[in-house]
Amino acid sequence: MNELKLETVTPHEDPAFVIEMIRAYVEVGAMDPEAGTAREQRIRSEAEARVRQGLRGPRRWIYRWVLRQSRHRIRDRENLRFERTRVFGIVRRIVLALGEHLVRTGQLEDRQHVFYLTLEELFAHVEGTGVTDDLAGLARLRRAEFDAFREEPDPPPRFETVGPPTGTAPGGGSWEDEARLAPGGEGADGPGDTAGELSGLGCCPGRIRAPVRLVTDPRHPGELNGHILVAARTDPGWTLLFPRAEGILVERGSLLSHSAIVAREMGLPCVVGVRGLMTTLTDGEIVEMDGTTGRILRVDA
Repeated sequence: MNELKLETVTPHEDPAFVIEMIRAYVEVGAMDPEAGTAREQRIRSEAEARVRQGLRGPRRWIYRWVLRQSRHRIRDRENLRFERTRVFGIVRRIVLALGEHLVRTGQLEDRQHVFYLTLEELFAHVEGTGVTDDLAGLARLRRAEFDAFREEPDPPPRFETVGPPTGTAPGGGSWEDEARLAPGGEGADGPGDTAGELSGLGCCPGRIRAPVRLVTDPRHPGELNGHILVAARTDPGWTLLFPRAEGILVERGSLLSHSAIVAREMGLPCVVGVRGLMTTLTDGEIVEMDGTTGRILRVDA
């Protein structure tokens, strides 16, 4: 979970999240992995046969070659990502060891605070060329800035920065205003969006009516059993939450997003690319989602 964010506490350090997920799995009943694999194999075989029927001669041979090469390259890509995660883990342990040393020498209050410092600042401190000896004060300043950043709305998908940071968007307004007015911004309406209906990209078929659970931190999802999981974005670590959910709604993503792929593997109705999802829906309200059309009806609206 957040495997490329060095500051994130890992399940190895704090296994409470994993234990809670196991407890939740027991409550909802274990999924049958063999049945899921068999379903995926059947869907794949049917799709491949449908394509082959429309091809003859060299075109069929090219199709088979491209399909085979695509599978190999996707496998290589995923393996490379796993190795990248391992390398990040090694770097994380090194940086944390440095943080522990700074705590022992009284220069930091907590080893995790080392992640609020840049590598250049750490190296300069070790070499005696740093611009300040107050690493703890610098870390506190950065923590306060990050806490303030968390309260701010996301910037629009595309923007430019000009001059020094001022806390406002380049046009002089707030980022929230820019995000709502920008083409494709999260506050902008999608095609056919109304007060009672939203739309996105359907990624896995199925129609579900259930209350939504808005989740901003996968470590603290709240009660998911019988709910539709709603998130701004996901990464592979969110997969642990999927078996507990009735469906998946995500603000960002595409057909090849990790959440969309895993949802199809699990047979969970899924819609991604729903703009303004987290700000439009309220936690606990009932919606009806269609994983085929990508339409989301707000029953309570």
